[in-house]
Amino acid sequence: MNKKLAIAAGAFIVTGIAAFVAINGRDNETVETTDEAPEFPTIERDDITQIDITRPASGDDPATTITLTKSGDEWRVTAPVDAETDESAISTALDKLGEMDVTGIAASREENYELLEVDDSGIQVTVHQGDETVELIIGAYRGRNTMVRVAGEPSVFQVAGSIKYAFNKELKDWRNRRVLAVQADRVRRIHFESENGDYTFNRNVSGEWEPQLLEGQEPIERFGSSKVQSIAASIAGMRAVNFAAADVDEAAAGFGTPTATVTLSLAPERDEDAEEDAEETPVDPSTFEDIVLHVGGESGSNNEWYVRHVGNPVIYVISTYLADRMRAGTEQFQNPEPGSEPAEAPPGGMPGMPGGMPGGMPGMPGGMPGGMPGGPGGMPGGQQIPPELMQQIQQQLQQQQAAGGN
Repeated sequence: MNKKLAIAAGAFIVTGIAAFVAINGRDNETVETTDEAPEFPTIERDDITQIDITRPASGDDPATTITLTKSGDEWRVTAPVDAETDESAISTALDKLGEMDVTGIAASREENYELLEVDDSGIQVTVHQGDETVELIIGAYRGRNTMVRVAGEPSVFQVAGSIKYAFNKELKDWRNRRVLAVQADRVRRIHFESENGDYTFNRNVSGEWEPQLLEGQEPIERFGSSKVQSIAASIAGMRAVNFAAADVDEAAAGFGTPTATVTLSLAPERDEDAEEDAEETPVDPSTFEDIVLHVGGESGSNNEWYVRHVGNPVIYVISTYLADRMRAGTEQFQNPEPGSEPAEAPPGGMPGMPGGMPGGMPGMPGGMPGGMPGGPGGMPGGQQIPPELMQQIQQQLQQQQAAGGN
């Protein structure tokens, strides 16, 4: 019996040694092949002079290519239109390109390309660095890595983190949608003219707004200075939701007979060396700079409206919320009657977003059933939402709330 045990033990040891040698041999093979693995091209953020981004065709929409070009220290959209870029969008894209950290090789056979979305369904990004060009296909997010293939090469690289969202954008998201970027404290007078009335308000040295009544105009009951300040601030930092189509001119946008005209009168910019809490002093109105905005007609059937900043050729599209603020009437400048109840918060979700976020967030299949990143459920298929993508979503929600909750 002891002899049989000894033989069995010996066989077990031999088997274990053989297994160890086999496993160790495979590890050595991995190390050897890693030395010969394809190298990912070097991309230096500061050397990038142009980026061409092609999104694949989707439904009835053909594939589109957007070109971003650096001129001096500035970036512009140069195709399919010539326009200012959104600084945040271009900065994020440059950061992602300059910080690609390859963690491994996911695949090298063509039959895997479709699954990893590095075939024709991927985002094609061509990076120009002086005379050098790098063509990338950015695909799916898998296991905390983004799949990236160099065009014409077989290997699919795993790049750490979420990258695709930084390039998978519509043209409007690469353009600067800021209609105005004015410091709210520079606005000293605001004039509203629409079918809802003709109103002028002046801000005194204490920062309070006061009505400037026209001849025969009745005083505004329960006038609220904070109501005017809120509207003035939202207009001074107004952000569009889109841009007019290329075939929409000023006449087609309804600017021949605007539905509203708002004039902001701005005091000269404050001296940067002045103390922030210093008491304001009266400013000569003759030094004011006037900015005139027109609200035109309705844009399509999306409850959105055309707006323009007189002197700027760009025709923007804004939310109904902002358009209505620019067409404000007496009620918008009044404090609520004593004893009236404040409006209830929207049920089941974030303030300012009717109904919360039922059924998921736009653009995310299935939404976020079962939880947030890292929580049970996450995204369909058990995938977690990349932290960078969540940050982008949160920024977009904040921008949309600032633009009127659309």
